[in-house]
Amino acid sequence: MTASELAGETLEHSESALQTRGFDFSVSLRDVGSARIHATVFANERLRRGETVLAVHGLSETAATFEPLARKLFADRTLGRRVKRIVAIDLVGHGQSGFPEGLPDGSFGQLTIDDNISVVLSAIEALSDEGLAPSTIVGHSMGGLTVQAVQQVLLSQGSSLAERGITKAILLAPVPGGDQPWVRPPSADVSTLLVTDPVLGTYLALPAEVFIASAFTTTTGVQVDNAPSPETVTTRGYTGFEPFATLAQLVGIPLPTPAGDVTLPRPPVSAGAFAKDKGTKLALLSFSEDTLVPASNLPGLYTYLTGDDTQRRYVPVVADDAVHAMYISHPAVIVKALRELD
Repeated sequence: MTASELAGETLEHSESALQTRGFDFSVSLRDVGSARIHATVFANERLRRGETVLAVHGLSETAATFEPLARKLFADRTLGRRVKRIVAIDLVGHGQSGFPEGLPDGSFGQLTIDDNISVVLSAIEALSDEGLAPSTIVGHSMGGLTVQAVQQVLLSQGSSLAERGITKAILLAPVPGGDQPWVRPPSADVSTLLVTDPVLGTYLALPAEVFIASAFTTTTGVQVDNAPSPETVTTRGYTGFEPFATLAQLVGIPLPTPAGDVTLPRPPVSAGAFAKDKGTKLALLSFSEDTLVPASNLPGLYTYLTGDDTQRRYVPVVADDAVHAMYISHPAVIVKALRELD
């Protein structure tokens, strides 16, 4: 899909259709601990009923990053007539969610992607209990990996996302599972961004400027004009603390433990996890200027997950501003791509 094909914004409504509320629910952590998880409900006030989408953020991001996409989606003349709400969750210690309770000191810094998987599984149940059962799940970057891994866990239990009522999955620049290639630039030195706290442990505190530089910079090193400002990132709460163990697992760097350094693999996902017979239709979007999850990694991932050699629902977004977090900086392009997939 070229820049010219994505240029148009066919809107019928103003963007004032969005209403926001929140609710909290509790999740179990490692059988002995718990955490309070906050969900932000972006609701389309023009619809009395419609589809619910569950959104999962990526590394150091928060639920708030999905607000620009929600606004554009609700203003769209097609999808805005069908999607009633996007429910975005803050993972443990991110945004408005709480830190772990009932676990030893330092446990926040030791949380991994596997803990995020259990949180998302709990969120699906909590939304159902609230009368907000999702039929679609969206994940960005590491959130896209989490969505893949949630499906893998359910399949290993003889279940699936489809059996939980989720019949569509949308992955935005997803990190591949541990058994698939992820060719990216070498990991930057983040030691100056790490904080060690006696209660929380070691975590990544990503400044707004670093978030912008990583998520909104093109492959030629240029920051796109529509990137949010540091003030916007800060006031809207787009970034949150990230456990060091999660970061280490994601990028494959050693994690210090009392028994010595260990390297945790990214969660594996089986071939065909989203094949037609699994009941959840997968769409995958890549972005031509993405430096964190390069577009070249993702056609193969789509085919691996779906078994679809035609790549009918793989969408390569090609544009000068198609950066890693384009769903924040130019959400209209994402909405148009989703509408054309529908």
